[in-house]
Amino acid sequence: MKFERRIRRAVSLIEVLIVVSISSVLVALLLPAVQKVRAAAKRLSCQSNMRQIAIATHNYESTTGRLPPAFRHRRPDTQDPNIQWPLLIAPYLELDANSRMATEDLRKSQDPFLPQPHRGVSLPLKAFSCPSDPRTAVPWEFTFFYTLAQPQPKLMTVQLALNSYLGNGGALTKNRDGVIVADGSLSLIHIADGTSNTLMFGERPPSANLLMGWLYVGWGATGANGNGEFASVMGVRDPNPYARYGPNPACGPGPFPYREPDLNAKPDCAMFQYWSLHGGGANFAFADGSVHFLTYSANSILPALATRSGGEVAEIP
Repeated sequence: MKFERRIRRAVSLIEVLIVVSISSVLVALLLPAVQKVRAAAKRLSCQSNMRQIAIATHNYESTTGRLPPAFRHRRPDTQDPNIQWPLLIAPYLELDANSRMATEDLRKSQDPFLPQPHRGVSLPLKAFSCPSDPRTAVPWEFTFFYTLAQPQPKLMTVQLALNSYLGNGGALTKNRDGVIVADGSLSLIHIADGTSNTLMFGERPPSANLLMGWLYVGWGATGANGNGEFASVMGVRDPNPYARYGPNPACGPGPFPYREPDLNAKPDCAMFQYWSLHGGGANFAFADGSVHFLTYSANSILPALATRSGGEVAEIP
């Protein structure tokens, strides 16, 4: 019987190190590409959200004869006070149950927090959540002084759902020269500058302190009697209402240009401008239903795109 002797060749340490080094280099090269693909997918998903919101707004206008108001103030003659535009267009996003629930709770109590928080206050809605901002996917526990509590302000802890998008209030929200305005009765025919050249919604992640960017309800920086600034609507050149007092005096009086914000800055000044977590710019829905990603280089023409009948000439970059 003949036996064959087999010689097994061992792998040297140098060869192992070479293979590991090559693998590390390949991973290092592939990782940025994977991250870019994921970021692009999130941006496209965000654009899809905004497109659905724009279509729902058109359907709301077709049904009611007017565009949804940014914010409906608390008044005795309104059945749904303090509701923001997301809940008003919710039935046109297959969210009828959420809209009905809000109406039911407001009929029981016009105060969304007392005697107990409404059910919808803490319910995130995917249609208003940009995938690039994980904060908007879950409710956040939040403690604040509720100044509308009677007979005196009350320290409250609630869970709040957040919103990634704001209505376009125009160049200045207080001038009501945009498309989505508080207590508004505008329709598409009032957009004299052309629906394809006029902003309707834009991205602005909730503020770092979570005071601005609530989904269900919000009164804005100027309180319950304001126009909903920075809560449901924002102008592209709105000033800082806290320039003399409040949490953000160090930001200066403004206005704040459309640019990449410094997220490490203290305090949070990014709440006063449109921006996104996509990098390089943000998504905007136009009044014709189209959605465009505008880079920060569009800062100079943003006021012209924001007004509905200013007569300015501006082209989408």
